[in-house]
Amino acid sequence: MKKYLPWIAVPLLLIVLIYAQHTHKTDQQLLQDSYQALLPSAAKFKPLNDSIAAAQDASGSTLAYVGVSSAVGYGGPMLVGVLVHTDGTLGTPVIFTHRETPAYLSKIEQHGFFQQFESRRVDDALTPGFDINGVSGATLSSRAVASAVNEAAHAIAVHAMELAPQKAELPWQIGVNELALAALFALGLLASTVKKLARFRLILLGGSILILGFWLNRSFSLAFVLAACMGFFPHLAQNLGWYIVIAGALLAPVILGKNTYCAFVCPFCGLQELTHKISNVNLSTGPLMKVMRSLRSVFLFAALFIGFLSLNPSCASYEPFGTIFGLNGENCNWYLLFFMLVASFFFHRFWCHLFCPAGALLDFIAARRREVGKLCCKAGCRSGKSCTSEAGISGIGSKSAPFSSRHLRDTGNRGVPLSGTPNMRPTKSQVLFLLFYAAGVFCIVWTVWNNVNAQ
Repeated sequence: MKKYLPWIAVPLLLIVLIYAQHTHKTDQQLLQDSYQALLPSAAKFKPLNDSIAAAQDASGSTLAYVGVSSAVGYGGPMLVGVLVHTDGTLGTPVIFTHRETPAYLSKIEQHGFFQQFESRRVDDALTPGFDINGVSGATLSSRAVASAVNEAAHAIAVHAMELAPQKAELPWQIGVNELALAALFALGLLASTVKKLARFRLILLGGSILILGFWLNRSFSLAFVLAACMGFFPHLAQNLGWYIVIAGALLAPVILGKNTYCAFVCPFCGLQELTHKISNVNLSTGPLMKVMRSLRSVFLFAALFIGFLSLNPSCASYEPFGTIFGLNGENCNWYLLFFMLVASFFFHRFWCHLFCPAGALLDFIAARRREVGKLCCKAGCRSGKSCTSEAGISGIGSKSAPFSSRHLRDTGNRGVPLSGTPNMRPTKSQVLFLLFYAAGVFCIVWTVWNNVNAQ
């Protein structure tokens, strides 16, 4: 029965996603409420199209124009409204609904991002990198706000004021950031395949901490996958790095059946390896690690279920990547980060083995790819074609994959099984392990609860 559970979980999640997309609709009442929030003094709103209107007083005179539009941010779509005065100047944009991590929105507000629109006109380009300054560390969120304002304001300029908005022709953003990302993933794939290069794994992870972590803050996250499944794709030319991270993490499991990202590229894995090297301690957990590790799939399923049901990629996101590399987060995020890093001093890759939903997803995809490869191999044997083994198809366990997931098992599992002695009491290291695990579960539940209530 256990081997069929993954194939049952996938259709169930797809049903939840389809149901959520069918039930989550933006109705006209929400639109009218948004207009009223932009200009409370207006007596009525005369629609000009599906998303803009003229705000009028009781006599029918136009007081201003209001517009509402949606754009994709880090966690999904954001519904943003903007007020346009009759002289063509803009008011401060207002975010009505969003699916962003609250810390990112707080960051762009603290940097005065919204205030810069007050000096712009309705027919300006209103484009990040051209006449609007983005916010480093919250790039996708700030670009989404600007994109929504751009669409609503330009619709008002054309349909209400008969103005021709300025267009900003921005080239593809292929610079040092994008090249560094591509090189990092290419080196990770190469090191996972070539035996002589695998010994440089820790050096590669150190570079990932600096580049993918603190410099770019673009760790692969479950929120990325949730957003893609829901159809929330940022603009390719301006967000090429987002696509490089998605492709770099997913292509190896899908094509080769190998999760190379977690072992060779993930910056948070690099931090855990660093803390473990500093302590040089690896406490024995007996059978506990294996038992608790199996629950990681439960965390993944719950996160996907909540994300799909709410149509909110960031709602179920509890990974501490943004907290450590972006240096922002709520109390629950900082507590989770603290417990996971301290635990990694005593237990090798504590977060990776027990909680990481992104790693669980990549391992799941790689495992299903190997299963498909094995079935194809058997079918080829029955048809008379030459077939060596599953490893010949997937590359897992063969000489071409000297650093497979088998080599990353926790070395702390070498303790004597508890079942060997019925009256054996848990060791001190096992009690410490359970305390860290319980603290992690508590912080994860706290984080998800805060995310849900913040929407």
